[in-house]
Amino acid sequence: MCYDTRVINSLSVRAARAEDKDAVLAFCQNTFQWGDYIPHVWDRWLNDSNGQLLVGVVNDQPVSVMRVAIHGTMAWLEGMRVHPDFRRQGIARATEAEGRAWARARGCRVARLATSIKNLAAQTMLHLSGYQRIAQFNEWESEAAPGDFSHARIASENDWQQLDALWRAAPMYAASRALLPDRNWHWTPLDATRWSEHLSRGEVRHTASAFSIVITFDEQDWSMMSLFALVGDEEQMYNLACAARHEAAYRGYPRLEAQIADQPIANRALARAGFTPSGGMFIYEIEL
Repeated sequence: MCYDTRVINSLSVRAARAEDKDAVLAFCQNTFQWGDYIPHVWDRWLNDSNGQLLVGVVNDQPVSVMRVAIHGTMAWLEGMRVHPDFRRQGIARATEAEGRAWARARGCRVARLATSIKNLAAQTMLHLSGYQRIAQFNEWESEAAPGDFSHARIASENDWQQLDALWRAAPMYAASRALLPDRNWHWTPLDATRWSEHLSRGEVRHTASAFSIVITFDEQDWSMMSLFALVGDEEQMYNLACAARHEAAYRGYPRLEAQIADQPIANRALARAGFTPSGGMFIYEIEL
């Protein structure tokens, strides 16, 4: 891959400033068909002391952006964007490398990120940068459907040790590399802290030997219920997936999405329960 060395040599990567906002958001408008989420998170990311928002600058013009979030000794990289006029010049790789260096200097031992299974350009860059693909999470969607979901009981904090034992013994644990997406779309371990958060919010549904995690999002312009975990045998997962559709209808959410690690029995259970595949994410990792 050939770069214009004049561009990459003039690039500097620094902490974002408030005055960078308009320039950055201008090249983030058409990232996806529906726009981009960067405008909604910019202010929060800029002021978050548990991470760093970075911009790449050429001739005083912001041309790239990326955020690093710290989770213990893991750095989560997200929001990589490059100005259309400056793509294919090595700017994404240089910005990402600075993000890893920032995380390494703060004691992180590994960096992870997620990218769409359709984003071949990002996958090529990550491979060239030394990342390893460690997991695939399939995206599913379904309409809510009225029905009985009383068999999927809301778990309490007293249930967490039994549920955690189920999680660690499940094939899904290995398929997911012990990771699950969280509310901020960071793939992190389902550890004691996360168990406590999900259980205290009433987000865990379980039967005798299976469980799911359902999370709701109520934003200004969209409202959704999402299935973030599904553990059990195929019949149990099918029942919990159906229960999630029924609960969504009861709670007034017209649609339901799922982010579940790629596993044959989970895929079959979701398809049987009326979910349609809609894409997916690859999770990548690199040691720091």
